[in-house]
Parts: sequence; structure tokens; C-alpha cells
Amino acid sequence: MQQLFPAEGQTVPSLRFPEFREAGEWVEKKLGEIISLEYGSPLPEKKRNGGLIPVVGSNGIVGYHDNALVNAPAIVVGRKGSAGQINWIISNCYPIDTTFYVKNKDSKNYLMFFLKLTLEKSKLADFKDNGAVPGINRNKIYSIKTTLPSLPEQQKIAACLSSLDELITAHSQKLDALKKHKKGLMQRMFPVAIDE
Repeated sequence: MQQLFPAEGQTVPSLRFPEFREAGEWVEKKLGEIISLEYGSPLPEKKRNGGLIPVVGSNGIVGYHDNALVNAPAIVVGRKGSAGQINWIISNCYPIDTTFYVKNKDSKNYLMFFLKLTLEKSKLADFKDNGAVPGINRNKIYSIKTTLPSLPEQQKIAACLSSLDELITAHSQKLDALKKHKKGLMQRMFPVAIDE
């Protein structure tokens, strides 16, 4: 099976867009060289005022508030609980204290969406500890080695994979709508049990 990212120990993926086939090897870096993981901030549910800004926990959006901690686009990583889960947020957001949010150390050379793909490929959940509440240590994450292409190749890969993500989301929404429609039809097509 061909892969869009290099396998471990390789610096060139087996599948590349034609214009990059002769572009040379990807550059090896440690994650700590390209990103920093910043702590989210506490925001108890009773203090969230239901504004338009998503409040993001380890599992994704957990509520809404009126001000943001991070500008879009944001990568929010589960720090406690669903440790290592990657959440891609396309609006300004407020990551809470069970999360890390990603700061791009070199936005001229690294595309945020490509960093999200790199973190997904790195399988951060494999680095969580086995405590009562599973968590991840950012220093362990910083030591993970990865390989990265030039910015133009990152942009091409990101465009391809983000369009697939959009297609998956659209199909998931259609599937959810069909399931609801089926449930509604079944409720109307079958008689309700009568208690005596």
C-alpha cells in the first residue's frame, strides 16, 4: 500500500504528487522544534455564557463562551482524559485546562493543517500514561521525530486531505440524517404499545 507520509526510518513517502517526485527528501525534525504545546485555561461550565466561541475539551467542543483564548485555525490536543486526541477547530476557540493547544513555531515554513496531519500520524494517544486519569506529558511529545516536506508540498497534501475530510463530514451528516429519518418512519409505521 502506498503512503502519503514517509514510513518510519524513511525520508521520502512512496506516494507523491507528480510535481514533487524529484523534490528530494523530507526534513527530519523533533516535534518540539516545530510546535509548542500550551496549556488550556480553566473555564468551569457555570462561567460559560453561551456565546459564539467554542469551548474545547479533550473530546472536542464542550460548550460556548463569548471570548476566545486561541485564534483560528486551532489544533487542540487532549491532555487529560481523552489524552492525545487531536481536535481541529476552524474558528477562534477557548481550549480548557484538560487540553494543550498548538503554537506553530515557524508559520512561514509549516502549515497548521499539515501540523494537524503530522500530529495525527504521530499517534499521540500511544504516549499517554496509565494513571487513574490518563494524561500525556508534552516533553514526551516534543521528543517524537517526524519528517516534513517543503511548504508547497505541505499545501498540496493539505488541500487533498482537507477536501477528503470535508467529504467524510458531509457523508457523515447525510448518514445521521438518514438514521433519524428511519427512526421517525419506524415510530410512525409501527403501533405504539398500549399499557393496560
